[in-house]
Amino acid sequence: MTQDPPQAPQPPTPAPPGPPPEPAGPAGAGGAGGIPPGWPRRRRGDRVVLDPGPFTWMDLATVLAYVLVFLLGGAALVALIPGFLDRFTEADGSLNQGSLTFTINLIGYSVLTVLVVIACWRPFVASLRTFRYRGWLKVGLVPAVWLGCIMVNALVVMAAGEPIKSANQLAIEEMTTQVDFLPMVLVTVLMAPLVEEYVFRHLMIGKLSRHVNVWVCVALSMVLFALIHFLSTGLRFNPVEVVPYLTLAAAICVAYVWSGKSLAYVTILHVFNNLISIVVAYTLLPLLG
Repeated sequence: MTQDPPQAPQPPTPAPPGPPPEPAGPAGAGGAGGIPPGWPRRRRGDRVVLDPGPFTWMDLATVLAYVLVFLLGGAALVALIPGFLDRFTEADGSLNQGSLTFTINLIGYSVLTVLVVIACWRPFVASLRTFRYRGWLKVGLVPAVWLGCIMVNALVVMAAGEPIKSANQLAIEEMTTQVDFLPMVLVTVLMAPLVEEYVFRHLMIGKLSRHVNVWVCVALSMVLFALIHFLSTGLRFNPVEVVPYLTLAAAICVAYVWSGKSLAYVTILHVFNNLISIVVAYTLLPLLG
């Protein structure tokens, strides 16, 4: 009885072109991979989540400068320079307090802005990638967040019975009567938001959350951000006065976490808020007397 010769092994059939098929889901799940037929497939890796990285020596130097310049009043030391105060003395011998305060803030924020740019320009540029995911939604939320904060503040004012302005807000309004629009924009719309978002979001939430629960960091950031605006009064304030700062801090902190810890996004939010406030201060407030 003869036997057929053994067959030569056949080469494997090449896979068809295109992405590999989805693994089959459990019975009754619908379609491949548990996705019902006709539904768009789940796309992974769309949301950008950024890693702010560990604390650096440059972060430490910038924070120490922030404490020295603003918390300890180091910027005011420029008033000791001979002849400095003469530039702000009126004919009757009184000081132009608004211009003096603005100039001191300009000097302090100029120093800090340079340090912040050196410390975080790379993470700032990288954080612009957050707009790759739901970019139009994030752009639309910029004015929406501002409007939401205004509505909350309006409800608080109605409940309080009368509008109450903080000393910080009154100082800004005084400066707008004595300082030109563009220099005011430079400090309050561009420099201040960048410095504050770097300290209170990038460091206090982004980097600190590598060691502490992120929502604990959010709460800490909100409280300190609000209190920093009352240092000039020795932390003495009416509870209603702190509401606008807490509202803004809460909105920005949540936006920071939701945007994947994007320093650029929350800076844009803060810039927009301050820009509207300054425009109103220069245009509408004079009309209201």
